[in-house]
Amino acid sequence: MKKVKIIRSAIYVVFFASLLTFACQKQDETSAAVSKKIVQAKIINVAKVEHGQLAIAGEGEDKIQIVKVWGTPYEMGKAYGTLLKNEIRDYLPNLVKLMTEKAGQPVTVLDGVYEQAKPFIPKRFMEEMRGIMDGSGLPLLDIIRSNLIGEASEWHCSLFGAWGKATAADGHLYQLRALDYETHANIQKYPVIVVYFPQDGHPFANITWAGTVGSISGISQARLAISEIGDDYDKEHDTFAGIPFMFLLRDVLQFDNSLDEAITHIKTAPRTTSLIYGIGDGELGQLRGFQTSHTLCNVFDANNLEPVTKTHQRIEDIVYWGMSWDVPKYDGPLHDKLVEYYGHINADVTINDIVPSVGTGNLQTVVYDLTAMKIWVANARANDETGPLEAYNRQFVEFDMNDLFTK
Repeated sequence: MKKVKIIRSAIYVVFFASLLTFACQKQDETSAAVSKKIVQAKIINVAKVEHGQLAIAGEGEDKIQIVKVWGTPYEMGKAYGTLLKNEIRDYLPNLVKLMTEKAGQPVTVLDGVYEQAKPFIPKRFMEEMRGIMDGSGLPLLDIIRSNLIGEASEWHCSLFGAWGKATAADGHLYQLRALDYETHANIQKYPVIVVYFPQDGHPFANITWAGTVGSISGISQARLAISEIGDDYDKEHDTFAGIPFMFLLRDVLQFDNSLDEAITHIKTAPRTTSLIYGIGDGELGQLRGFQTSHTLCNVFDANNLEPVTKTHQRIEDIVYWGMSWDVPKYDGPLHDKLVEYYGHINADVTINDIVPSVGTGNLQTVVYDLTAMKIWVANARANDETGPLEAYNRQFVEFDMNDLFTK
C-alpha cells in the first residue's frame, strides 16, 4: 500500500507541476493580450461648482465622467444635477419611457412602486433627488421614477469573489460585478462614477449612469464593494413595501465599516424582492454571498455555498453565481474558468478571458481589487458609438480608488 501511495503522490506532483506551468503560460499570454483592453484612467478636470467637481477619464468612446460631490445630501444632489445637467435632462425621461415600454407597462407602474416603498426610503435620498431636480431642472417625479426602475425589473447578472488559494499568485481579493440587462434602451449612454464625500458616513463611489442615486455597483473607502443579481426564487413573498435594493446597497457602501456590519445591515433591513448580493471586504480579504428576499436572508461563504449542482460545485476560497441562482448554461462555464485559472485569478484574466468566455456583463462589467483598491469598468456600446456591443468585449478603464477618494 505504501508503494501505491508513493506512485500516486508522484503522479500528483507531476500533474500539478504541469498544471502550474500551463497556468503560468496562460497568465503570460493573457497579460499581453489584456494590455490592449485596459486603459489607465488619466483624469482631466473640466468643471467645478459649489460642492462638486467634474472630470473625465478614459479614451475615445469609452470615456467615463467622474463627479465628486460633498456636503449635505441636498448640496451633493444639486452639485450632481448642475454638473451633469444636460446629460440628466436627456437621459432620465428617455430611460423611463423606453424601459417601461420594453416591459409592456405604463410609466405609472413606477408610481405604484414608489407609493409602497416611500415609507421605507431614507430622507437623505429624497433630499439628494430634490437637489438633482434643482440642479438639472428636471421634474422630481422623473428622477424618482428613474431610480426605481431596477426595483421593478430583473437584473440577471453574475458575480464572484476569489481570494486565498484562488488568487495565490498575488493573494488579493478580486470581485466581479457583471451586469446583464437591457442594452437597447441606451441606459449606457452617459456612464459616470459619482464619488461622495458625505457629512455622515465615509467616502464611497457609485459606478452608475447620469442622474442615478441608488447603487448597483460601487466601492467604499472602507474597502467594501457590492455585486447584485436578480432572481425570483421567493416570488410569492416579493413586495415593494421595503427599502429599494439600490438604496440598501448604497447605504452599505456609505455606512458599513466591515463585512460583519454589512451582514447585520442586510439581515435587519426591510427587504423587498428576491435578489442575490455579493459583498467583498478588502480588510478581511473575503467575500460573502447573500440569498435574500422579503422573508429570507441566507449568507454563504466558500464552504457552504449553494446550490450544489453538477454545474455549480463548491471551489475553495471562491463564492460565485452565473446569471442568477441556478443557471447551468452560465454556472458551468464560470465554474470551469475559475478552476482553469485557480491560483492565478486576477483582473487581467477576468477581463480578457473569464467574462468574455462566459458571456456575462453585457451592460456593465466591473472588476474590483479590494486589496490594492483598484477597479476596472466597462460599459456597453451606446447607440451613437462603434465597436462591440457588450461591455465585457469593450475597453476597461482602470482607476486607483485611493486617488479618487482624495477630494
